[in-house]
Amino acid sequence: MEQSLRSILAPATPHARGGTRPVPAVDRAARILQTLAGTDLRLTDITRALRLPKSTTLAILRTLHQHRLVGLDSASGRYHLGPGLLSLAGAAQTWSDLRRVARPVVERLAQQTGETVIVHVPDGAASIIVDRVESPHQLRVTAPLGLRLPPLAGAVGKVMLAALPAEAAARRLARHTLPAFTPRSITSRTVYLRALEQVRRQGFATDDEEYLPGVRAVTAPIFDARGQLLATLSVVAVRSRSPDRRLRQIGQWVRAAAAEISLAFAAPPAPGGAGRQTEIGVVPRTSPRRRAARG
Repeated sequence: MEQSLRSILAPATPHARGGTRPVPAVDRAARILQTLAGTDLRLTDITRALRLPKSTTLAILRTLHQHRLVGLDSASGRYHLGPGLLSLAGAAQTWSDLRRVARPVVERLAQQTGETVIVHVPDGAASIIVDRVESPHQLRVTAPLGLRLPPLAGAVGKVMLAALPAEAAARRLARHTLPAFTPRSITSRTVYLRALEQVRRQGFATDDEEYLPGVRAVTAPIFDARGQLLATLSVVAVRSRSPDRRLRQIGQWVRAAAAEISLAFAAPPAPGGAGRQTEIGVVPRTSPRRRAARG
């Protein structure tokens, strides 16, 4: 059973199979960025250092400049690393911090539930697994790192949409057909919108075999210091070990664990604490935002 679930959750990818040859243009762009690290250089300096054709190097530099990954001093004609890299570095640091902060909580939740615990981060409308602890049971759901879940997949998809303002979530749903991953998937927009309202009220989402047959899940949001969705925390279990009453209990544990991680990023706590309710969660009565408003 584990192997069959693994084959569903972890389809083979070129990266997983290995042996993928680098794309020449991407390889050259990466080498140019590495060459510019800590210095600024003219076009001729770069071409000489990398032994690349001048026309090719210039085309790559212009493309990198359009994406703000490279800057150009027009007076001296020297190229340097651009501000766009700071944004990327900041995002990479955030995910690194997320794994460092979340790991003890993830391990504790896995021990508490005896089930697989997964951290996803948004990737556009989809999501990617960045950390997990798998269940010790022989019959379990496996979660390969780097696996990308499609948009609107299970409880993770619900939490990601519920984190949006209600009108924005409704508009997004109106533009897409709800996928039928399984016979139990919600394919009615009206029913799905009601499910999102429930997620906002209770602070977590459930998945009753809506993404994978025989698998149930509970997911709660992790917020950053701005109150924006940073990641999601899920407990995933086979149906035989997750009857309704236990799933509700797991929901409480997942919500509390996600709130603990959010607090490490200075985000408001999830429902259950003192304060007023926002989209998903509550703002403390003495939150920084309210103090600033009064000041």
